[in-house]
Amino acid sequence: MAGFQDDGLILAFVLPTGEVDTFVAQLKPEQPLGLREQPLAHNTNASTPFSHLGLPEPDLLAPVREGQVCAPCEGDLNWLKVAVAQVDGRTSRVYLSGVD
Repeated sequence: MAGFQDDGLILAFVLPTGEVDTFVAQLKPEQPLGLREQPLAHNTNASTPFSHLGLPEPDLLAPVREGQVCAPCEGDLNWLKVAVAQVDGRTSRVYLSGVD
C-alpha cells in the first residue's frame, strides 16, 4: 500500500523501584527481562523518540533491564518492548515502545 506507515508508540514514566517488577509482570513479557550492562554503541531505533521528550534513550543507558513484551501482539499492536533503567536509589524509569 503506497504511503502506508505504522504508528510508533512511546511511553515513559517513573515508579518506585520496588514496584517495577509487579508492573512488568502485568505486561506478561515473552521471557524474563534481560540485563544489559553496557550502553549500546548507538541507538538501535532509527529515530530518537525518548530524547524528543527530554529523556535519555534507553539504548544509551546502562545497566538496563529490557525485553520483548509481544511480537506479534493481539489486536492492532504489532510489537511492544519494555526497558527499565534506575533513576536514583529509590526510583526507576520504565520505557515502553511499540508499533501499531
